[in-house]
Amino acid sequence: MSILRQNKVFHNIFLMSATTVVAQSINIIAQPILTRLISAETLGIYTFLVSLANMAIPVASLKLDMLIVSEDSDDEAQYVTDLSIVIALGVSIIYFLVIFCAYFIGPNIFNKYGPIIFMVPVMVFTNGVRYLLVSYNNRYCQYKLIGVIGIVREVSRAVIQVISGLFQWGIIGQILGYACAPVFGIFRQTKDYRGKLKKRSFLSPKKMKEILGKGKNQILYLVPAQFLNNFSSALVIIFITSLYASETLGYYSAGVRLLEIPLIFIAANVSKVCYRQISEDVSLRKPTIKTLLKISAGLLGISLVGFGILYIIAPIFARFIFGPGYEVVGEYIRCLCLMYAIRLVVTSFAGLFTIFGKQKIEFYMVLFLVIAAIGIYLCCKFFKFPVTTFLWSISVAYSFLYSFIWFGYFLLCKRHDNSLIVNSGI
Repeated sequence: MSILRQNKVFHNIFLMSATTVVAQSINIIAQPILTRLISAETLGIYTFLVSLANMAIPVASLKLDMLIVSEDSDDEAQYVTDLSIVIALGVSIIYFLVIFCAYFIGPNIFNKYGPIIFMVPVMVFTNGVRYLLVSYNNRYCQYKLIGVIGIVREVSRAVIQVISGLFQWGIIGQILGYACAPVFGIFRQTKDYRGKLKKRSFLSPKKMKEILGKGKNQILYLVPAQFLNNFSSALVIIFITSLYASETLGYYSAGVRLLEIPLIFIAANVSKVCYRQISEDVSLRKPTIKTLLKISAGLLGISLVGFGILYIIAPIFARFIFGPGYEVVGEYIRCLCLMYAIRLVVTSFAGLFTIFGKQKIEFYMVLFLVIAAIGIYLCCKFFKFPVTTFLWSISVAYSFLYSFIWFGYFLLCKRHDNSLIVNSGI
């Protein structure tokens, strides 16, 4: 414990991970209950709708939320927060208009499951605001608050969804749980922000223009890259729906929920701390490569052991967790273990391209993910490959590209450290 206290990076990671353990424990407990209360088809529809929302949620504020953490001035960070909220609302309204127009234009993915599709923009706004407020709390190192609020939201979502399952409310109850959970705890989360809001002037058009100028690279490069990354994940869901039965999507989504727990538990929290630490090191002209390698080594060890064990026990474990009939989920999990093992490490350093002003690289890397998914889909459609072949192909292709992204992080950190040596005259 003393080592953790002495090293603020690992102390903060430990603090956030500890609180997230509780939140994800609630999520883990809720999943086997839900798979016994709702059908695989309902689970598949829920996953499909959430995937549509998730394409926009991380970019709802046009990634300006990253400036909240990196701004030197507290006043500027407050104004960035103002604008991020306004943009998140605007993006949600635009998404609603797109869905509204598409809903009445012949059969398509937007009207396949009826009016429930109109909950997608609501999910985008509530969860988009959740994202940017976490960035706000991250700026002030309020890691305990982030963790506690995460627990509150997981409890809220689980309660709403389980009650929905008990009363047979179907897909609407599941979606309400996802859309409403971010609202719980928001009053406490915004206490500092609201206090400062009362003591300053409101966001002016001039200030908006200034902030948009600062965030130009995020908007031009990081937003498309992040959108494409989320789109590539949504494509897998859309392609499974197109190639195979809807029940298959339900089983796939159950497996992915299990596989994503380590990413939510570890990568999401580590990335916040690492982004802040490496951003600070770059600003203060300190070396970064040791931080990257040390954390990468630790994460890789955890990832290989964890996903390796999961690969071995997957079919039995899936039946135990999700119930009878879900053994097939274990086979799907085995297909995807490699990708998630590498993804855990790489996504823990999300944002490094932004720190070094190389957002354009990330855009091209993610574009390759989309191209790879489309290519695999066309091959599986033409040759009528089974779903396991589709999933293995996705896993291998994505693993290669994620590894390439991490190598890009390494090169940028190495170049930064070399420039420090040159400038110091060594």
